[in-house]
Amino acid sequence: MGGTMVKTTNRHLPAVFQSMFIIALGNFIDSSYAPLAPFIKNYYILTATQVGLITSILFIGSSSVSVFTGFLVDRMGYHNAMKLSFGIMALGSTILFSYRDYAVLLAGFYFIGFGYGILTPATNSQVMKEYYPDHITRMGIKQAGVPMGAALAAIVTPLVVIKVGIPHIYLLIIAMAAIMLIVMPLRKTVNKDKFQLGKYIREMFETARDRYLLLIGFSALFMSWSQQSVMTYYVLYFRNIKFGTLIAESFLYSVLISAIFGRILWTRLGNRLFSQNHIKTFSLIMISSAAVAILLPYFSSDIYTAYVFSVFVGITVISWNGVFVSMTSEIAPSGKVGMYSGMGILLISSGTIIGTPISGLIIDHFHSYNLMWMVMGITVMVVGIVLFIISNKMKITSKRPT
Repeated sequence: MGGTMVKTTNRHLPAVFQSMFIIALGNFIDSSYAPLAPFIKNYYILTATQVGLITSILFIGSSSVSVFTGFLVDRMGYHNAMKLSFGIMALGSTILFSYRDYAVLLAGFYFIGFGYGILTPATNSQVMKEYYPDHITRMGIKQAGVPMGAALAAIVTPLVVIKVGIPHIYLLIIAMAAIMLIVMPLRKTVNKDKFQLGKYIREMFETARDRYLLLIGFSALFMSWSQQSVMTYYVLYFRNIKFGTLIAESFLYSVLISAIFGRILWTRLGNRLFSQNHIKTFSLIMISSAAVAILLPYFSSDIYTAYVFSVFVGITVISWNGVFVSMTSEIAPSGKVGMYSGMGILLISSGTIIGTPISGLIIDHFHSYNLMWMVMGITVMVVGIVLFIISNKMKITSKRPT
């Protein structure tokens, strides 16, 4: 039994699988832009920089909601927050279906990002409430839902869009979000204390000054940049070196499938190698990801080696998030997982908002994807090595009662 606190009854799907399914479905909607990137690029006649801006807009949406997650998750309750999330994503998808203008397209993706930004703090809160202190592996299982949803999107959306076209693919996405909005019940508010704006703002600033959160978030923003550059440009990169669209999409699918196992692998491996020193685990992920990004151009020309190397991309570049959300949730005091998770998302979103368009600018200006992978890899490598040095002196300490 240990210290496991499992409150979910046997009549229901265990909480870890509930949250994994919910975040997988949410990420199907949020990550659909990645496999659709070449179709969107052609339909709207966009540059690589403009495609990268879509990724930035999604994360601007996620970062915008992050300052409210303390209220939405910790006060409304994670169930109600999840329901609200799917409602906002349905709105964003409706905008994408209804309008053809690029500026309005960005607005639709903003709302999808805004809605999805609620899901990670909400599911973090659910896992911590149900399983703390034996949560670390379950957090990795829950976060495996992220690449699961993205992998499903990589399979389904290109096949559907080939049949029905870009605007009509969003009818499927609207239906998925609307079904979740309808079937998820409203729950009674868990925190009935009167909301005080001044107190809430003070708590946000106290959270933003947490030195562990700042260190984790600053390091992770570089991983967010590299992850979302892969999600945005991976298919375009392989198309650029003369692979067909469906083959290029299958490389992305290989990345996402391997990331499912990678997210669970790193949480378990970190416990065994570093005695739950998650900062050291995270630095190892960064160094491994950097090496893979630098080496990617050398293993891309042959279809078989490209498939194999895509597995390494998934296990490293895409699989850091389980360790990250575990760290941010552990340092959060009881009742503040939503706020700490939201602040963590705000920090890492800056890496995507700024970094992904920079990746696009490198591609457009130098006409070289290889240079983009190199610049990104070297930057992540330097930060990862510095973090590893720091990790010998620091260890995440939980503020939650056991």
